[in-house]
Amino acid sequence: MNKIYRLSALWMMCLMLLGSVSFTACLSEDDVDTNQYKGGVNLNAFGPSPVARGGVLRFLGSGLDKVTGVEIPGCDVISDIEVVTTNEIRVTVPQTAMPGFVTLKMTNGTIVTKTKLTYTEPISMDRLTPATVKPGSVLTIDGEYLNLIKEVIFADNVIVAQEDFVSQDRKQIKLTVPEEAQNGKIIISDGAEIPNWIYSENELEVVLPSVEAPLDLTGKKPSDEIVVKGKDLDLVKIVKMPNGEEVEFAYDKFEGGEETITFILPENATDGAVVMIPASGVEVAIANIGMALPEKVVATPADGLRGGDVITLTGVNMELVTTITFPGMEEAVEPDSKSATEVKVAMPAAAISGELLLNTASGTSVPVAITTLKPEFMSFANDAVSLGGDVTIQGKNLDLVAKVVYTGGAEVEVIPASAIELTVEMPTMGTESGVLTLVMANGESVETGKLTINAPEFCYIPVLPGEETELKGGEMFTINIENADKLTGVQVNGQNVQYIIIGNILYIGIPQAAGKGTKITLISSNGTIDYSIDFVPATEVTTVIWTGVGDVGSWGGMSDLSWGGYDWTTVTAGTDLTVHFAEYETADYWQIRFGNGSWSALPGSGGDISLEAGAKSYTLTLTQEMIDELVNNGGLVMTGCNYVISKITLTEHISLETTVWKGSLDMAAWSVNHEMKPNTMFVDAGLKAGMTLRLYFDVYDADNKVKLFDGHWGGLFDGAELVPDVSGVIAISVDDDLATKLTTLIDWGYSFIVQGTGCTLTKVTIE
Repeated sequence: MNKIYRLSALWMMCLMLLGSVSFTACLSEDDVDTNQYKGGVNLNAFGPSPVARGGVLRFLGSGLDKVTGVEIPGCDVISDIEVVTTNEIRVTVPQTAMPGFVTLKMTNGTIVTKTKLTYTEPISMDRLTPATVKPGSVLTIDGEYLNLIKEVIFADNVIVAQEDFVSQDRKQIKLTVPEEAQNGKIIISDGAEIPNWIYSENELEVVLPSVEAPLDLTGKKPSDEIVVKGKDLDLVKIVKMPNGEEVEFAYDKFEGGEETITFILPENATDGAVVMIPASGVEVAIANIGMALPEKVVATPADGLRGGDVITLTGVNMELVTTITFPGMEEAVEPDSKSATEVKVAMPAAAISGELLLNTASGTSVPVAITTLKPEFMSFANDAVSLGGDVTIQGKNLDLVAKVVYTGGAEVEVIPASAIELTVEMPTMGTESGVLTLVMANGESVETGKLTINAPEFCYIPVLPGEETELKGGEMFTINIENADKLTGVQVNGQNVQYIIIGNILYIGIPQAAGKGTKITLISSNGTIDYSIDFVPATEVTTVIWTGVGDVGSWGGMSDLSWGGYDWTTVTAGTDLTVHFAEYETADYWQIRFGNGSWSALPGSGGDISLEAGAKSYTLTLTQEMIDELVNNGGLVMTGCNYVISKITLTEHISLETTVWKGSLDMAAWSVNHEMKPNTMFVDAGLKAGMTLRLYFDVYDADNKVKLFDGHWGGLFDGAELVPDVSGVIAISVDDDLATKLTTLIDWGYSFIVQGTGCTLTKVTIE
């Protein structure tokens, strides 16, 4: 077997540079300075020397692209110069060349080599036989001094070394044409460090596998057998599909010389050219594919479709359908069944009107138009209704409605009870006279006729505060109202609150914990109306329980808040007790003690506490144990030394957390799958994006972990295992996606499922 080598252009350059060491030529002392440099041109080496007449002579250096002519003794000046780079030029040595110095000519001078150019015996390549050759067959090269040749180079640097020649003498070389050979001139080389390269006069034509004409495979299907007839098909190494995929094939040669290649069309075959590739890498087209597609497709039913309906698609080549993409959906669905003439598929609830696509393995799709069933508006039970009253819509297919949008932007989600009648609540904000938009679950919508919304006859707020108005919990809320004489009560978040009416102005005492989306209800003798208004909750409430001048002196005391001086039963754990004081400027130390009515330090208070110089106050957070001590043992006495008390306050921290579940549930090493009830727990609590969800645990094992699921066992947070913090809490920021999952109720699903190990769940809250 021939040993085949491929040499890159870069590798050849490296060989030449290495070879230049043996062929260094100096500049003539008469023409150049000691730097061997002139006019931006520097000659480092030239060669080969000896060189064959008719061979290539190379010059290495820098700035050589400025050379305009090369003069060799016995020849005219050579102007046909091959500029390889600025560092190398080449010329072909004429047959009349004689030994001697070589001169490089530039516009501003000359450079003469310091060594003479000599010549080898005149290697020549006269003829290639045959002129057209098949890889694997023998090529004969006739010429002179071919016994000096060390390698033969085919196009694309495919090299046959001397040891792989079939035969060699002075007049002739015979060698086997390598499989990788391509059309082009061949080179014979003497293998020197800077070798003599002699090119053939004519290009050698290398036989490729061929077909009379590429087959037309229009209408062919995956798994069809394709037979290609041609010549020299035994050279084929690869058969490649239009998408670049290689397929297995079989080569056969029959009596009489007929040759064939046989292959099977793959499932993912696409339109385009099929090519065969020999070892040389040259691609030859053997067929053009126009893949078969479903044709004459009819959808039944094609209109009036709703989620869950089964669509029957009939036509030709229907077995080619792999998946179906419905309009409005990114993910394709698989057919329920298919045959050569029919495909059946269920209509997804999210699909909309448009063109469904019948997808094939070839990557091509066939569109089929479908239309969904739409709600039809016929009339309102009353074309004019009062603000806040229910709206009754009459029509057809109203059970498809998932949401109603009022003119003004208010949106109301609905669960229709009938296909012919739909009752919709009317929000008191974002509603104006105009059309209503009936929105289906898939996002498609239709509009109703115009609805007139009149001012109500009961007490109502005509203009709500603007978004730029900051309203705070714990403060008085003032608003203009109409029909004030009808008002009989006001509720905030379902609880009765105090109010005053002066003229048409309503004053409402807002609870301190009132926050975003607070529901204010105006109750009239002839109806009620609700408003959703945002407040900023007052999370801290500070009450002054004592002011005056209380000189503690040296362990005296201020006992005004002891023995009935204050009702400590009204204080809750977590409240901050703050003492405001002035230190004696003449003292060099100060101490404070929180004591009971008997002057003993409160448990856990720190006993006698040293104060820093310049301090103005000291705060103690009251525990339940401290409060019990104050209640049961005579209240509070302040003592210590070297300060004067001016004020004592209590600051209550109001938690905005809403408890949605409370209990004691041991996770028991992943063995408990707790489906939390009721499944409306987050809906009832008003969970929204932007809130914080907290789970509280009693941790009893170092290896404690928790997993959370939605109501249909969909893993939240990609199924990640969560670990409670050091206080046993998992806090989660609620985004839109999580809020939707926890508040979307599905027939059999719960809203929240908890698993875990090494801990006991005690509480779930939102804030």
